[in-house]
Amino acid sequence: MKLFTNRYVQTALLLLPIAVFFVYFFALRYNIPWFDEYENIPYFLQRFVDARSVSEGLDALLKPNNEHRVLYARLVVYGQYLLTGGLSFSGLMLWGNLGLVLIFGLLYRSTSSLEGANPRFWLLPVPLMLFMAQNYLLTFTAIYTLQYLAIIVLVLLTFFVLAYNRPGSFVGALGLGALATFSMGNGILLWPAGAAMLLIRRRWLWLGVWLVFGAVCIWLYFLNYPVQQGNAEGFAYVLAHPIQTLAGFFIFAGSLFDFFPAWTIERRSALPLLAGLAVVGVLAWWLVRVVFRKEANRSHFETFLTGVALFLLANMALIAFFRIRFYFGMVLHSSYRTYSMVLWAVGYLALLSLLKPQTRQRLVPVLWGLFLFVNVLTYVTYVPEAVVRRKHMQGLTFNQQHNQIGLGGTHNSPLARWIIELDSTMRVRQWHTLPNPAITPDETRLLLDSAGRAQLGPRIAAPFRLLDQPGYFNLESDVPGYRVGMNKGTYVVFWPSGGRKSAYVMFAEPRKPTGKNPLARPNGWLTSMPKDLLPPGRYEIGLFETTPAGSRLVLTDQTATVLAK
Repeated sequence: MKLFTNRYVQTALLLLPIAVFFVYFFALRYNIPWFDEYENIPYFLQRFVDARSVSEGLDALLKPNNEHRVLYARLVVYGQYLLTGGLSFSGLMLWGNLGLVLIFGLLYRSTSSLEGANPRFWLLPVPLMLFMAQNYLLTFTAIYTLQYLAIIVLVLLTFFVLAYNRPGSFVGALGLGALATFSMGNGILLWPAGAAMLLIRRRWLWLGVWLVFGAVCIWLYFLNYPVQQGNAEGFAYVLAHPIQTLAGFFIFAGSLFDFFPAWTIERRSALPLLAGLAVVGVLAWWLVRVVFRKEANRSHFETFLTGVALFLLANMALIAFFRIRFYFGMVLHSSYRTYSMVLWAVGYLALLSLLKPQTRQRLVPVLWGLFLFVNVLTYVTYVPEAVVRRKHMQGLTFNQQHNQIGLGGTHNSPLARWIIELDSTMRVRQWHTLPNPAITPDETRLLLDSAGRAQLGPRIAAPFRLLDQPGYFNLESDVPGYRVGMNKGTYVVFWPSGGRKSAYVMFAEPRKPTGKNPLARPNGWLTSMPKDLLPPGRYEIGLFETTPAGSRLVLTDQTATVLAK
C-alpha cells in the first residue's frame, strides 16, 4: 500500500494506461474514409470551400447528417484543411481520441478543487476506465470520435466552466453549450442537466437565462430540420417492452464490463446488467444527497459531477429507449461505449467523495487492481476484434480502388456513384488518396484475367463450404490453425469469368467461440460476400493468404453466380 503513496509512482500509474492506449492507436490506425464520413468530411469540405456566399457556407456547416448537426466535427475538418491543405482521416481520429485526455484532465482538475482531496491518488483507477480497447469502432472511425466522443468532451468542458460560478464563466458556458448543441443531437440534453447545476447553486437569475438561451438554441437546432426520427414507433416499442428497455438501460450503463465481444448478446449481457445496477445505484444515491440540500452548493466538484452524471444517464436512457427497437445489441455497441466508460469514472469519484479518509485509503488500491484487470482483459479480447476490423477495411479499400465499390453503397447505386465522385474530388484536389497498396505490396497479383489465373497451377479442392443465401454468399471453413495478425490472414477472392481483370475480396474472420470458454475459438474462418457488391455474372473463387513473409494465391474449384435483378 505504501507504494501507492509515492507521488512519482502515482504519476507513472496515471500516465501508463494513456501511453498504452496511444501505442495501440498508432499501431492500428488507418487513413480510410467509410460510409457516413464521406458526407461529413470531403462533401462538407467541398461545399464549404466552394461556397459563394455566407449563407451557403453556413448551410454546409449546419446541414444535418441523419438526425445530427455536426458543427464541431466540420470545424475540425476545416481546421485540418487550413493547417495541412488536405485531409487525413487517421489525423482526425487522433484529434478525436485526444478528447479522452481532456476528459481525464477535467476530472482531475475538478477533483483538485475538493477540500481534502488528493487527485493524483484518487484518480489512479480513472485512466484504466477511460483508456481501453473496448470502443475500437469509435477509436478507429474519424467521424465517431468527432461526434460521440466529442460531444462528451464539449459537455464536460461546458459544465466545468459553468461550475466556477462566476459571471464570466457563465457567459462562456452559454457559448460552449451552444456549440455542443449544434455538434450532435444529444447535446440538447446539456440544457436540463446544466439547469440542475444552477438549481443546486441557487442561481435563480442565471437559471432563467440558461433556460431561455437553451430553448432558443434548441429551436434553432430544429429550424428547417428535415429528418424525422420515428419517435412514435420508439415510444410504442418501449410501452410494449418495458422490462427489456429498462434492462437495456442498465446493460448499457454497465457495458464497461462487457469483456467478451465474441460471445452471444445473451451471454454478454449478464455481467454488464449487474454492473449497471451498481453504478446507477451509486450515482442515484450520490445525486439525492447532493441535489436535495436546503443550502446552496458551493462545491465545484459536486456541481460539475452533478451535471455530467445527469447528462450521461439521460443519454443512456435515450439510446436504450430509441435504439434497441432496431437491435437489442445496440446497448453493447462498441461506438457507444465511451458513455459507459465516463459514467464509471464519474460514479467512482462520486463514491470516493462520500467515504471516510481511512476507507478511501484502503479502497483506492483495491479498485485500481480491479480496473487494471478489466483494462488488461479488454485489450486481450478486443484488440483481435480491432485487427480484424482493420483488415476488413483494407479489403474494402482494395475493392474501392479496383472496382469502385466497397466503402459505401451497393453496386451501381446512387450512393456508390457519389462516393466514386468524392474519391475523385479528393484525389484531383490533392486532399486525400486511398492507401495504395491497400492490403500488401504484391496485391496486384489479384488482378488476373482468365489466362493469368490459368497460370496459378491446378485448382485445389475448396477448403470451405459455400452457401448461396438471399443477398449473400456465405463461406465457412474448418481449416485448423487459422490465425489473424497485423500482416497475417486470408482474403476470399471473387474473380469474374472471362477477360475482366477485376477481383473482389472479403476478409475471412476467425470463427466465433461456441462453447463456454470465450477464448477458445473453433478451427477455421467465415465470411460473407454481399451480392450487391458484385456485378451480375459468374465468379471463380480463390484465396489470398497473407503472412509477414509474403503471400500465396490459389484458385479453388468453387464458383458462384450473381443473377441480374
